[in-house]
Parts: sequence; C-alpha cells; structure tokens
Amino acid sequence: MPPCHGGGRGFESRPVRKKPQSNPGLFRFMSFYVYIIRSEQDKSYYKGFTEDPLLRLQRHNEGQSAYTRTKAPWVLVYLEVYETKREALIREKALKKYAIGNCFYTSPAYFGIITSGNGF
Repeated sequence: MPPCHGGGRGFESRPVRKKPQSNPGLFRFMSFYVYIIRSEQDKSYYKGFTEDPLLRLQRHNEGQSAYTRTKAPWVLVYLEVYETKREALIREKALKKYAIGNCFYTSPAYFGIITSGNGF
C-alpha cells in the first residue's frame, strides 16, 4: 500500500480499500409492488407498498402492523408491479388519495379490484 501524506515514511492514515464490484444486472429484476388488502372482519381496505407482497400480507395477518393489527384476517385483493420504487410510491399515494370521501370503499370495481373469492 502506498504511504499516505507521510512523505515516504511508511505509515498510512488508513488502508486503501477496494470497492466491492456491483452487478448492475442484479437489481434490474427487483420489482416493487403496490397492493390492496381487504379485512375479512369489517370489509375495510388497506393500501400499501412492498418489495415482497406475500411476506407483507403475512405480517399484516400476524399483527405486525399497528393499523391492521385489530382488523385481521386480511386478504390480498389487488396487486400492481413496478420496476422502480419511485413509480410504486407515486401509485400508492394516488390510490390512498382515492379513499377521500369513501369513494374507493363504495366502488372498488371502478379501480379494477378483485371483489369475488378470496383474492390471491
């Protein structure tokens, strides 16, 4: 390792570190999801964002989310996939905006939400 600011005295302020090589193709396949779940208890809806929708649904049903804890069990009724986190968060915000005035809750079919069966 070359000496750093030592004028060749042989000491270093810190070792030279190599940056780990990243694989740009690795993150190309990462997906981000916007989801809507419905409470089987009171038929209310919850909208969110995640990188793993099945794990997130499991956590909602296990009571690991403060808001959804008291309304379990939850069923996944809608899922969208996005390539970037930014796109997913923008869509999540737009879906949450639709809840104003309960227009979302009174007409879930308007948004293409699966309303029959147990979801996914």
